[in-house]
Amino acid sequence: MEDHSMMKIKLAATDGPARVTFEPGGIAFALDVDEFITLQLDPSLAPAVKINIWANGISVWLPYPGQSDYIVLDSTDREVARLW
Repeated sequence: MEDHSMMKIKLAATDGPARVTFEPGGIAFALDVDEFITLQLDPSLAPAVKINIWANGISVWLPYPGQSDYIVLDSTDREVARLW
């Protein structure tokens, strides 16, 4: 069952392959064109998430490492990583 108290942020590669890196931990995912992953987090943390985008890359800086759960889901909503 889906947890409706969590927020999801979709990160996609639209113009070509892209590397999505979650900092400060350095966990990375390679995405092909039109692939995406989703970051699931507590909505109260969303304003402090910093996302930087450039050609072929996305970096996501997560607040409060070690104090909050961040879950990375694939395009089928299957958990692929749990950060901190």
